[in-house]
Amino acid sequence: MPLPKQIGPVLLCGWPGLSGLWYRGKISSLLVAVGFSILLNLALVSTFLWPWSLGETFPVVAWPMILLIWAVSAWVAYHRLTDVMSVPVSEKVADPSQPDTLFNQAQREYLGGHWDEAELLLERRIAHAPRDMESRLLLATLLRHSRRLEQASEQLNDMQRFDESLEWDFEIDRERQLIELIRRHEEAEKLLDPGEDFEDVLPTNNDGFVRVNNRRVTEPVVQTTN
Repeated sequence: MPLPKQIGPVLLCGWPGLSGLWYRGKISSLLVAVGFSILLNLALVSTFLWPWSLGETFPVVAWPMILLIWAVSAWVAYHRLTDVMSVPVSEKVADPSQPDTLFNQAQREYLGGHWDEAELLLERRIAHAPRDMESRLLLATLLRHSRRLEQASEQLNDMQRFDESLEWDFEIDRERQLIELIRRHEEAEKLLDPGEDFEDVLPTNNDGFVRVNNRRVTEPVVQTTN
């Protein structure tokens, strides 16, 4: 395995645990670095400041142990430095099975026009995190685009059961307005549908108005007699 050529990373090997702490933030490396620091300070104090504090035998045992620990840790850290500096595979590529990546995948599928795949991913995300308002709102938008207006409205109603929805009031209201506009458009299409039966567009009562499915759509029809 090739070793790093930069002098900076190599210098980190000079203190036990420092390379792992610097590049990975490992708790074990922190404990090694702190432990070595405590041992070294105790050896310095017992040797130069208060030789009587820890006894005469402590420095005799401590200094060889410190040198051994330093040499072994420096050798191990230097030969493992390339692996420590590299980014783990788990950090390079997100695991598709992890719930926190489902929304991003669903968003890509939605923007790509793959609505069925996006809906499945959003449902999985919501099942794992019911209070994820962003996923619920995207699902409601998807349902609206696919003209499943009742399901979209139900999803918005479900959102408002949670306190987190208070921050999404504007988006929810906007989505409801769009759903209502589509409903009105569909109703208008039904009124203007050329395939309606002829009997359905005749006046249905005595007020003279032309009606389609009991809806008044034109001015009164003036009936003349010869």
